[in-house]
This record gives sequence, C-alpha cells and structure tokens, in this order.
Amino acid sequence: MVFWASLRRLAYIMVVITRHALAHAAGALRVRLPGFLSRPSFIPLSGPDRLRTALEELGGSFIKFGQMLALQPDILSLEYCNALFDLLDRITAVEYADVERIFVSELGKTPSEVFDSFDPLPLATASIGQVHAAQLNGCKVAVKVQRPNVETDFAGDIKLMIAMIGLIKRLRLRALYWLLEPTGEFLSWTHEELDYRYEARYMDRLRRNAHDNPCERVPAVFWPLTTQRILVSEFFEGDTMLTYLRALESGDERLFDRMRSIGFEPDRTARNIIDNFLGDVFRHGMFHADLHPANLMILPGSAVGYLDFGITGTISQYSRRNLVALTLAYTRGDLEGMCEAFFSISVFDSDTSAGRFREGLKVFAETWYEAAGGERRLRKNFTLVMLDMLRLSRRTGVWPERDVVKYIRSAIAIDGLITRIAPSFDLGQHLQAVCGRHLRWHARREMFTYDSVLGWAISGERIVRDGPLRAADFVERLTTGEFEAQASFIGEGSDVDEALRRRAVQLGVVVFVVAFATVFSDEHIQLGINLITAELLFFGLVTTLLLRTVRRLA
Repeated sequence: MVFWASLRRLAYIMVVITRHALAHAAGALRVRLPGFLSRPSFIPLSGPDRLRTALEELGGSFIKFGQMLALQPDILSLEYCNALFDLLDRITAVEYADVERIFVSELGKTPSEVFDSFDPLPLATASIGQVHAAQLNGCKVAVKVQRPNVETDFAGDIKLMIAMIGLIKRLRLRALYWLLEPTGEFLSWTHEELDYRYEARYMDRLRRNAHDNPCERVPAVFWPLTTQRILVSEFFEGDTMLTYLRALESGDERLFDRMRSIGFEPDRTARNIIDNFLGDVFRHGMFHADLHPANLMILPGSAVGYLDFGITGTISQYSRRNLVALTLAYTRGDLEGMCEAFFSISVFDSDTSAGRFREGLKVFAETWYEAAGGERRLRKNFTLVMLDMLRLSRRTGVWPERDVVKYIRSAIAIDGLITRIAPSFDLGQHLQAVCGRHLRWHARREMFTYDSVLGWAISGERIVRDGPLRAADFVERLTTGEFEAQASFIGEGSDVDEALRRRAVQLGVVVFVVAFATVFSDEHIQLGINLITAELLFFGLVTTLLLRTVRRLA
C-alpha cells in the first residue's frame, strides 16, 4: 500500500516538473504547447515565477524547500529569492467555508460564534495554515487555522520518503546514507507541525524563557481555544521582516518612514536576532528553528517578535558547549578548534576518516579566510562555510547529531536574512563577542554545579578534619629541631615577616578571586549602582592593601 502511494506521488511530481519544464522551454522559444501539457501553466512566466508556481503546485514539503531557498541569495540570484518569498506568506488562500468547517469539527462552533468579530480574509497564508485577525473579549488575537488538505499533501511526501529510506537501507547504498538523518528529522518535525498543540507548548516555554529579555517577544497562547488544527494567540501589531524586504525591493518610502518612527535600525535588529537566537540555544537549550522573515516581526525599539513555532529545536547541555566552541573557533580561524568541537557533536561510523576531515577543512579554509594584519579575517559568509562543512562531513563519514543539524540550519537562515536586511553588519565579529560571553557564562555556571559544590564540601570537610592534626604535627617537628636550619635562615624578626607574608598571600588570593569573578561576568562593565561597581571598588581596596603589605616586606 505504501509502495503504491509513494509511486503515485512520485509520478505526480514527475508530471508537474515535466509540464513546467516544457512550458518554460516553450515560452523561451515562443512555441505554444498543446492544452493538455500547458494547463494550468499556460500563461508564459519568467524563470523565478515558474519555479515558485511549480513548488506551490507540488505542495507539501516542496513549499518548505522553496521557503528555505528564498533565504539564500548566495545560492540563488536575488530575482529567484524575491519570487520565492511569496511561498512564505502568499500561498493560495483557503475558502472561508472550509475555515468554518474546521471550526465546527474542532470546537463545535463557527468563528462568529466563538469571537466578537472574525476577519474572513487571512492576513497571511503558508504551507500548513493561514492566519486570521479576530476580536475576543475586546482583545485582538491571531487565529491560525490549518489547511483542510494539508495532511494529505504531506502524507504523500512522507510515504515517499519512508520508501526511499527503506530502499537505501535494503540496497546498502552507502553513498546516500547522508540522506537518512535529515529525512528522519523531517519526518519527526512534520508530525509535530501538523498538531498545533505541540506548537502552543513550545510557544509557552519560549515565552517563559524570554520573560526578562526586552528584545525578544513571544505571543501568549489562549489555551481554551487551541486544538490540533486551531491555534489562538496574542496579536502583535507591526510589520514582518518579509514586508520590510519587499519594501527594499520596491522602494516603499511610506513603510521606511513608519519603520523610523518606531526606532527601527537594521544593524541593531540584526544584532538582536543573533543575540536572541544564541541566548535561546546556549542558555535555555530550546530555540525557534524556522526563522524565515515571515516569522519575524519588527517591533518598537528594534525588538523582535516571533511567530509560528511549528519547528522548534532542543539541544543538550553537552552540545551547547561544543557549539559555542565551534562558532568561536570559526570566527577566529582556529581550524583545529573547529575540528575538535565538530567531532565532539558528531557520530562516527566504520568509514569515518578524521584525518581526511582535517585535511579537507584546511583546503576549504583557504577560501574562507584572508590575511589581515597578521590575523585571519572571514571573507566567506556563515552559510557557505557551514554548507562546506556539511559537505565535508558526508564525504568523510563524520555525521553531526540531529539537534546540531537543526541548529546549523537555523543559523544559515539567520545569516541569509541578515545578508538582506543589514549587508554591512559584521556577523563574524559579533559572533565572536557573543560566543566569548557565553563561554564565560558556562564556565561560571560550571563552578557552581552539583559536582563542583560537592567537591568543595568534601575538600572543606578534609581541611576541618585534618587541619588541626597537621598543624600540631608541624609544631611538634619544629620544636624537636627538625626545621632548625630553615628557622635560623629566617633570622631575627621572622615572626613579623612571616605574618606579613601570610597576609600578602591571603590578599593575593582575594585579588585573584575578585578579578576572576569580574572578568567572567556575562555583562558589559558599566559603572553605576550594581554588582560590577561593587566588585571593582572591593578589588581596588584589596589591591591597595596588598601593595602596602608588599612594600613593608621589601
């Protein structure tokens, strides 16, 4: 049964691709095709529009693929990227009658019976659902409704992928084993994305994580009205990043004036997007993994609002530390550091060749960096570097873990977006600063882990238990003359000198601890009524006492 369903879907895909290819060739040659071949693609279209139309007609996962390509101007030309933008929020809308039927099947009521008012025209339409504005108890809300045929569209692709995985395994096609992991990931997140209750739970969690971050806004969920196919959430007033990108192409001065009135700055927004993403990944271990411009809103003060949490990534503490190290090594041109970090978050098989990976990385690095004042400076963006590394991992049998692939894919999407909205923004330099800050944060946290505190407690218990015994033993050996030579060397006045030396050591330890705590703070040093200022004042006082003690010893 699965085989025949997959075969039908494959046949449909081949028919659509062939028809659009023939129609495009006929348009280029100005030849009219017979009706059965050109329908529904009879109207002559440009290459970018032809690709968008074909992907939309194929539906399901092909729309998702087109959304990903829309964010990669380094892979496709700007004309193709701009045409594919419509796949993000301008898919053909579902009829309102279908929306009503979904409401009745999910909630037992029509939209007009549930809400004070409900706009039948959608604000945005995407591959899985469309969003309507509504009023609920005087509050404006966003209502996402699933398309009626979405499960059928995706089911065909899922069956085809399952059949493909089975065929690769049965025939032991090792050259295609790299497809197994991303395909398995696609199957897992598709199951969750088709059930809006998963998305609502992720949204709730990410909202709690971002409660103290004014630059990251996540909408609240209205749980009583949220079901498998309907999601009701807080409505954010503003424009999406996709609207801004379209305005850049059309030169819409009215939108630019509106953006300036709310304090929008492209470089600042780019910085906030990166900071929010890396903070979610490295501190909380959960992040929005579908960061295309239709899912990002421009809010006052260059804050970023997040929409559509159907694809969300979770990442382990171990992987987080190594990803920080990988990203930091990449920005610094530290190839050995990149290898070690990448190996730590990858799975090795029997054909793995770590040596070939290292050599291949050196070859790629010649195109990534350029010499600048004795340092290595990036000349290739993050997207192309990560694609090179993934290509190298397939060739050498070094397979990054699934959560790591999702992180890399999200980082690639962010890089593609920032390339469009803030082309002059120095991504490499900012990544280095942010990753250095997160490394210090992780180091400070590890000082107070359960194991660390337990080790300190055991050491302290030993000092309390053994300290008096060792002191008594020292005094006894000193009185028996065992340390006579050393004692005579100290000479007259040694008690005072020894006390000063002990005091110098103690003050030195305090200076080191305070300096360590200040340097490893995850905040920028700003004077004022805060902990950093108190630490600096205490550091200055103790340092002064230390210098006076050293002077007396001298």
